[in-house]
Amino acid sequence: MAQVYTVAKDKVDDVWDEVGPLLNLAMLKYEDPDYGIDYLKEQVVKGWQHLLIIVVDDKIVGAYTVEIIDYENHRVAFTTCMGGSKVFDKDTVKQNEQWAKSQGATKIRAYASESQARLFRRKLGLHPIMSVVEKNI
Repeated sequence: MAQVYTVAKDKVDDVWDEVGPLLNLAMLKYEDPDYGIDYLKEQVVKGWQHLLIIVVDDKIVGAYTVEIIDYENHRVAFTTCMGGSKVFDKDTVKQNEQWAKSQGATKIRAYASESQARLFRRKLGLHPIMSVVEKNI
């Protein structure tokens, strides 16, 4: 069975050689020079985002990063990047939700393209609430 573990910010360097390529594959689809794999690692090391890894038979097979955002009415566990396998496994999804609840989260959100949003809806039960667009000025 796949297990989800959080990685302490002072241990990120110990697993990044395995985790970085998994997360980088997800980032390669986007051409955003402001938000790349190095920036993501910096966010995790500083403790601004959390790194969660998925382990099967003592091997890291998947990973995702989560930012906890406090709003007036909700605390949101916002998945910012995910890659590898087992990220949509029934057990790992349940473990993700339990972890988010343990952090005080009342909602789970994720960045997603339209095709990813369909997958999130089908596998995780997440529903689209908005589309995010931007322009450099």
